[in-house]
Amino acid sequence: MNYKKHTCLVVEDNLSTLTMIVNMLANIGYRNVITARNGKEAWEKIQANAPKVDIVLSDMLMPEEDGLQLLQRIRNSEAFWHLPFIMITCVDDMDRIMSVTEEHVDAYLVKPVTEAVVRQKVYSALKKAYEPDLYHRALFQGRKHLREGRNESAIESLEEARDLQPGQSATYFNLAQALEKVGKMDEAEENYKRCKDCSNDLYVRSLDGLARIYQHKGDYANALDVLRKAIEISPNTPDRHVDFALQLNAVGNKSAAKESLAKALRLSRKKATLPQKYLETCLDFGMDKEAEAILQRNMSEDVEDIVLLNQMGIVCRRRKEYERARKYYLRALEIMPDDESLNYNYAVLLVDLKEYKAARSHLYHVLRENPDSENALSLIMKLDKSEVY
Repeated sequence: MNYKKHTCLVVEDNLSTLTMIVNMLANIGYRNVITARNGKEAWEKIQANAPKVDIVLSDMLMPEEDGLQLLQRIRNSEAFWHLPFIMITCVDDMDRIMSVTEEHVDAYLVKPVTEAVVRQKVYSALKKAYEPDLYHRALFQGRKHLREGRNESAIESLEEARDLQPGQSATYFNLAQALEKVGKMDEAEENYKRCKDCSNDLYVRSLDGLARIYQHKGDYANALDVLRKAIEISPNTPDRHVDFALQLNAVGNKSAAKESLAKALRLSRKKATLPQKYLETCLDFGMDKEAEAILQRNMSEDVEDIVLLNQMGIVCRRRKEYERARKYYLRALEIMPDDESLNYNYAVLLVDLKEYKAARSHLYHVLRENPDSENALSLIMKLDKSEVY
């Protein structure tokens, strides 16, 4: 392996530690080294792709954006999800360390860092990523297919990886995910259990997978049990508390469900936006104030505002909160009065409210924009056949 061709990005807010690690890499033979002082700056350099970053060595605790946030950005991206990542830490807080282990991290460097350990960890991570053996090549292809939604191809590659190296937790975990996506729940459950039994880093995420399987089967008791274990091990993951809240609500424990959802909202307070699941769960639990806060938090100055308002209207209508739904639709229509989806969804609400004349007006507006709208035509036909019109 030609060390000099690889570009290392070192992310560290402490200047003396940053200088020390850069010097260690130079002594080992890495000449292409760039630096950043926090996760936000590092992400900008990764996206710039000039020079192309081949591996990231990042401190965990940093201002503005920490190493975990940077890792999550990378793993959730389309272009850089496979980037080798080494976390540098001296943190004794097991809750934070467990949060890191839930993401795919290639290695840890524990401070005080030594040159010998840096040499071994960086070399191993680069070799696995850029000169993989047959097992890691099959595993990578399986993960790639899985991200691209080619689940049958993912299963094929991951089964190949499993045959090459039986007992690898990463294989079982990714194979379980692919099987779950194609609806093979019993096989997915088996592989999540195998991952759980042979893994440290993927143990908690395998519990999440088992919870989804049990929920699908209507086995809420087991779903609650595995989620409770996952939260005990790694208590700072907001999405897990939302899932736990939904399971608690499913078995009728509404007060505990609200407490778990409130915990999720506290843990996610630093996130710029929250998924639609948070909004819908708040509304389902009658936590309207929190739902409004999420909506405002997710708002921006671009067209995505319309999407959020439309979604909020749909959710409120589903809950039969018609006047609240009307408020969101009218706000959205003020911004984009010709939007087809908004006009149709508002017409559906008006039908629920028996305001048929106004509903027709919005449906005709849809048809002027799109004469082939099957939804609008179908609803007009239903109105024509109704006894009240």
